[in-house]
Amino acid sequence: MFNLQGCVALVTGSNRGLGKVFCEHLLQAGATKVYAAARDPAKIQTADPRIIPIKLDVTCAADVTSAAQRCQDVSLLVNNAGIARHLILNYSNSGTARRRRRFPRRRAASQSAS
Repeated sequence: MFNLQGCVALVTGSNRGLGKVFCEHLLQAGATKVYAAARDPAKIQTADPRIIPIKLDVTCAADVTSAAQRCQDVSLLVNNAGIARHLILNYSNSGTARRRRRFPRRRAASQSAS
């Protein structure tokens, strides 16, 4: 188990869902500060002064650089933002592969015309 007493965390995708829950639970587990990162930090609703909203779009190099400069005391990163659209996995024997064989993805009209 990890000791989170006194750690400073940065959680991406913190404006809702799992990211918001990660922030709350890190504080309950002993973190002293959590940087709650989101594309629009105004959407991060919190009354806890230990949660510090910051602007971070993980696909924007300028935002990443700015967050790295601002949050130099981070000891734990929870990367909860983004999706992997172009990730290639070897899942040929998985249930996902079987479902794709039965229900292939439809191509967009612009792709099927070529």
